[in-house]
Amino acid sequence: MSHRPSVIFGLLCFALLCITGCAPAPVTIPAPPAVEAEKPILFRPYIPSTQPISPNTDALPTDPRDASRRVDFLYSVEIWEILLPRDSVTTDEAFWKRVDEQSIDLPMYDQLFKNGIRVGVLPLSELGEIVTLIEERRGKRTQLQGMSGKLIEIPINLDLPRQTLFYYNRAGTLIGRTYERCANTMLFSFESTPRNPDRIRMTLTPVVRGHDKKLQFVTIPGKPDREIKEISEERRYDTNLQLDMGLTNALVIAPSVEARWNTSLGNAFLIKRNPSEELERLLIIIPRAFKRDEAPAAK
Repeated sequence: MSHRPSVIFGLLCFALLCITGCAPAPVTIPAPPAVEAEKPILFRPYIPSTQPISPNTDALPTDPRDASRRVDFLYSVEIWEILLPRDSVTTDEAFWKRVDEQSIDLPMYDQLFKNGIRVGVLPLSELGEIVTLIEERRGKRTQLQGMSGKLIEIPINLDLPRQTLFYYNRAGTLIGRTYERCANTMLFSFESTPRNPDRIRMTLTPVVRGHDKKLQFVTIPGKPDREIKEISEERRYDTNLQLDMGLTNALVIAPSVEARWNTSLGNAFLIKRNPSEELERLLIIIPRAFKRDEAPAAK
């Protein structure tokens, strides 16, 4: 009986130790991570690779891998229009010897040439004489900037009372038509060539647009009824002028000898008639690319 109080005291101490030992530890809530300031996105000039990459089949990966990261480019495209006396460039074979006309697909080149349009690729290192012509003739400059450009209008002649045009389509068939009260313009588009960052895809389309508007039923997507709208008649000529060109070159567009026919596309779009003389248009399109990049983090 003498040991009973000590036993009870020991049991009480053991229970107290169990209670204090099972108490939950204090929870420390970590502070939220600091939000980094958004880094500005910059564009730096893009220098195309000049060395061809030779394929090495031994180094090709055989296991599945993630798709390569898409590279965004900002393009700055300059379009220079130089007006020269008739046949200054058309018949100047010394000039065309410096222009690479073989880089144009033969069907495209043939169709353009027969329609009075001559095209070629000129290395940027050969632009010295062009710069002189621009300074002497006070060339007109149009600059376009963006990731891409769709159907940008280049005005040619905005007030024609009447004109008749004949052109050769891709099948080589000659088609003619007469227009009343119309305007001639060119639609220019550019974008990055898919899977080839060293090239830019450019498209140029001659367009005749009538001034007179006609009432026409138009179907509106998502609506069962049709609406009547005033629409100007427009004819786009498929001259097949679409080119994937390297970023170290400029595109040259001038009249061909077939532009001597007043009803050809080359005559209508690349010949300008003044009261005292006829002038021919020399178009020089110079693309430049800027690669999307991130600015280095501030220290």
